[in-house]
Amino acid sequence: MSVHTFRARIRPEKIAEMEEAGEKMFAAIEAARPEGVRYAWTRLDDGETYVFVVEFENGDNTPLLAVPAFKEVMARLKSEWISEPLVVERLTPIGSYKLF
Repeated sequence: MSVHTFRARIRPEKIAEMEEAGEKMFAAIEAARPEGVRYAWTRLDDGETYVFVVEFENGDNTPLLAVPAFKEVMARLKSEWISEPLVVERLTPIGSYKLF
């Protein structure tokens, strides 16, 4: 199992656009039902910082990369929406109740 967080500060004028694209992306992921992956987006209280959490059972992001909407949103995140470098961190789950 591989668990990562991605923290991104989004340009204020791009927040609505990013959230709309995210809703469509999650609908596409739900329709594709990729195996071995769990994925979530959260927004922090400052309204501009987002934390994305992803778990891959096999440590491989191939299931999400097979969803075209995911690849499009990730490309736009990096090229259009973030206002500072993306922070990527690997998590080591110590204990969990139905989360990991």
